[in-house]
Amino acid sequence: MRTHLVTLALLVVAACGASSKPPAAAPAAPAAQTSGLHPGLNIRLTTIYVDDQEQALRFYTDVLGFAKKDDYSNDGYRWVTVTSAADPDSIELLLALDSDPAAKALQEAQFAQRHPAIMFYTADVKAEYERLQAAGATFTMPPTDVGYGSIIATLDDTCGNLVQLTQLAKH
Repeated sequence: MRTHLVTLALLVVAACGASSKPPAAAPAAPAAQTSGLHPGLNIRLTTIYVDDQEQALRFYTDVLGFAKKDDYSNDGYRWVTVTSAADPDSIELLLALDSDPAAKALQEAQFAQRHPAIMFYTADVKAEYERLQAAGATFTMPPTDVGYGSIIATLDDTCGNLVQLTQLAKH
């Protein structure tokens, strides 16, 4: 995977026309006017496509332990998000229905190739593995040392995705 990331980074640099001179410093971002935001860009929402939003909501809250943040429906469309139960104002995860053919194709291809659709970090993968197994989660890969002191585990979210849990090495 590291090789793929390095290759991707080199392709992006080449495509962007990198030169040998260092880039000019970016102008300082203005102070954020919205509460809770920092200067510059902020990540507030990310998306995972699911084949059943109600089942996904149950899994991400009842099994993984996230908290429901928003749940709105309008003319057949549903916007449902979850967030950390410990920090409800943190980044939200949108559980989007995979009704778009491109989204469904990506979701199915990632699952077939055993690529996680999303990654969550934890201080103790083994403890989370035990907790989630007791809550009914099905793991496709138990906690595994992947080198450099990092440990990962992978589970099925029951909605068409694999979820990776990651514990980074302590330095």
